[in-house]
Amino acid sequence: MAINNGFLYYAKVMHKRIDSIINQFVYNVFYICFDISKINEIKNIFLSINRFNIFSFYFKDHANKDNQDINIWIKKILQQEKIDHKVKKIFLFTHPRVFGYVFNPVSFWFCLNENDQLISVLAQVNNTFKENHSYLIKNNDHSLINENQWFETNKQFYVSPFYPVEGVYKFRFIFNQKKIAIWINYYHKEKTLLTSVITSNKKELNSFNLLIAFLKIPFVTSKVIFLIHYQALKLFFKKAQYHSRPKQKTPNLTNTKL
Repeated sequence: MAINNGFLYYAKVMHKRIDSIINQFVYNVFYICFDISKINEIKNIFLSINRFNIFSFYFKDHANKDNQDINIWIKKILQQEKIDHKVKKIFLFTHPRVFGYVFNPVSFWFCLNENDQLISVLAQVNNTFKENHSYLIKNNDHSLINENQWFETNKQFYVSPFYPVEGVYKFRFIFNQKKIAIWINYYHKEKTLLTSVITSNKKELNSFNLLIAFLKIPFVTSKVIFLIHYQALKLFFKKAQYHSRPKQKTPNLTNTKL
């Protein structure tokens, strides 16, 4: 079944730290998801592109953060990785700005073939120091990503002061007409951090549903950044080991390994 353009997804985000210090939380958020080649179709009275509104989407919040067209950026990466000929649609799953503010811990670029089947995912991770790093998840032979398939890559980017830039990420994805689900498990020595984003309710991305989403979860992007610092404060008082931020590694793109 073809996947149409422009959706709003309610989701539960779960983080669970399993080591000598236990810390777990779950919170409700919402995301927008749309075909980046049809970005102008998602505009409405409450959602603008590269302009201030209650909700807005700015190119400069993504890609190279330089206001470059996001279509050009992602397609250049796919071309460099020799997978561009397989990709016919790219859906971006992300938080919009709310009254001009956004922080996306990670945005996902779901790359589909001509049958709307998932063949690659680009996970663009941001930290609170205005740095970003992308992980490109795909099979070496460019075959379909199975819903039960796990992908592995070395951690290359400083995200939290309570974890070093060491260890391994494992990713798993579901992306179809009915559901989006994301799992990111981080392993470092005996430490494990489990993360999941499970969508629970899909709505058409229109003015009415955006208004309802704002009333249900107002200032969702401010909520995200507040919870990040709140959980960091909890870990600090639990005396989790602190790791200083190193110089960012280059290039800022990492491929998964099979």
